[in-house]
Amino acid sequence: MGKAANLKWIMVMSAGMELMPFKAIEERGIMVTNARGIHKIPMAEYTIGMLLQYEKKLKLLMKNEKEELWDRKIEVGELNGKTMLVMGVGAIGGEVARLGKAFGMKTIGMNRSGKPVESIDHLYDLEHLLEAIPGADYIVSVLPSTDETKGLLQKEHFKAMKESAVFVNIGRGDLINDEVLIEALDAGELSHAILECI
Repeated sequence: MGKAANLKWIMVMSAGMELMPFKAIEERGIMVTNARGIHKIPMAEYTIGMLLQYEKKLKLLMKNEKEELWDRKIEVGELNGKTMLVMGVGAIGGEVARLGKAFGMKTIGMNRSGKPVESIDHLYDLEHLLEAIPGADYIVSVLPSTDETKGLLQKEHFKAMKESAVFVNIGRGDLINDEVLIEALDAGELSHAILECI
């Protein structure tokens, strides 16, 4: 940035901007914009696709098909009737919830304000996250990396999850310490984790 003497505008193609040198940007009066919202459809579809993959045991079925094994005893589940907690119901989280409703899911959400959001049946604020977790079959995080969210999920959050729960992180990876998640999985405090985080 130091060599770009005439730089007036930085366009960031991701929603997250926590790595930007904001002090230098402010000193030079550079405008910064991001692509908030443009990723909502692909990320939400990815999330629902991963939930379907898990419920329908698609990896196992594809493996069996390759090996020409036709096991009719494989039990598959449904999204319909399950409860999904969306942590961070902004543009992407709101679309995840909307698609969840299309599959007949109950949706609960979490945001900073606790203000109502379309496609969310019940909303919690950040301070009441532990109250929201026990009822969720799927916990989907779309949270950015902020001082509030770094290391937000602790051991007590995983202990509060159903043993059958699935944790999905399509937000920032620093929401949780890797060792805490591994320990929770090893202890059977949740069933599965899907990590697509940066």
